Amino acid sequence: MRSLLDDRVLFVLHRLEASLAAYDVASGRERFRVPTGPFPHEMCLSPDRSRLLVAEYGLHGATAEGEGGNTVGVFDVRRAERVATIGLGRYRRPHGIAAHSGGRLFVTCEPQRTLLILRLEDHTVLHAVDVDQDVPHLVAVSPDGRTAFTANIGPGTLSAVDVAMGSVLRHVKVLDRPAGMAFSPDGRVLYVAHRDGAALALVDTTRLELLGRIETGRGPTRVAVTPDGRRAAFPLAYEDAVQIADVEAGTVTHTIPVGRRPAGAAMSADGRVLFVSCEHERRVYAVDLARAEVAGELATGEGPDAMACLDLAEVA
Repeated sequence: MRSLLDDRVLFVLHRLEASLAAYDVASGRERFRVPTGPFPHEMCLSPDRSRLLVAEYGLHGATAEGEGGNTVGVFDVRRAERVATIGLGRYRRPHGIAAHSGGRLFVTCEPQRTLLILRLEDHTVLHAVDVDQDVPHLVAVSPDGRTAFTANIGPGTLSAVDVAMGSVLRHVKVLDRPAGMAFSPDGRVLYVAHRDGAALALVDTTRLELLGRIETGRGPTRVAVTPDGRRAAFPLAYEDAVQIADVEAGTVTHTIPVGRRPAGAAMSADGRVLFVSCEHERRVYAVDLARAEVAGELATGEGPDAMACLDLAEVA
C-alpha cells in the first residue's frame, strides 16, 4: 500500500552549515548535500522546477553586523550541483527570493531597501526598486506576474511593486513584523503571516488595502495555501505547532504539535503535505493536511530553514 510520503523528494536549505541537501521523504535517506554561500536564508524553484535559486545572505540574521553576501546560487536538481552564481554587485544581504513563469527573478536586499527584478534567462537586472521601507524581508509575486509584494519588517508594511514599470504602487499597512506570504489561487487575496503577532493579515490585491485578519496562535512565520484555495497552513514559532485555517470561514480548524521553534514551511504541489522545518531540532515534520496530523519526520543537517518539495520523477 502506497504512503502519502512515497515518491517525494524534499530539498532543505541548512542555514547554519551553509548547505543544500535532498532527502527521500518516505525513507529519510539523504540523496546528496552540496555547499552554498555562507548563511543561506531563502530559496525558490525556477518556473520549470529544474533549478533551485538560493539567496546567500552571508550573515546569521538581520541584526548581525557586517556587509553580508551579494550572490544568488543556482543549483540543478537533477545534477545535484551548483551550475551558476548570480552576482548582485553593491546590493547586499539578499533574503527574499521568488521566480515567476514570466521569466523574472525577484530578490530583496535589506540594507538598500531594494527589490531587484532580474531577467531569469541571463540574470540581467531590469529594475532596482527602492521600496523606501526598512528591511524588505520576503517577496511574493502575483500569479499573473504583474505585481510583487515585499514584506517590510521595520514599519509593518507591504510594498506593492509594478513589475513592468519597476515602481512602487502603494505601501499597505498590515500588522507588526510581516513575514511569509501566499496568494489565493486567483491572486485576489494575499495572506500574510506575522511573526510577532497572532494573526494572518488578508490583503486585497486589487484595491491594495487590508481586507481583514484570521486570528491564530502566537508567531506565524510562513504561510501556504492549498491549490483549491480553501485552506491556509502555517507554523507557529512560539507554540511549537502548525495550524490549519478555513479561509472562507476565517477561523483556525486544527492545531498540530510539531518540534521546537518551527519556522520554515513548504507545501507539496498537490497540496496534501505541509513540510515544517525546526532549526533547533535539526528536523523537518511532514504534516498530512487532510488528516491534520504528523505523517513523518526527517533528520537534517544544522539549521534547516527554507524547503522545496518535488516529485521523484522530477529529479530522477
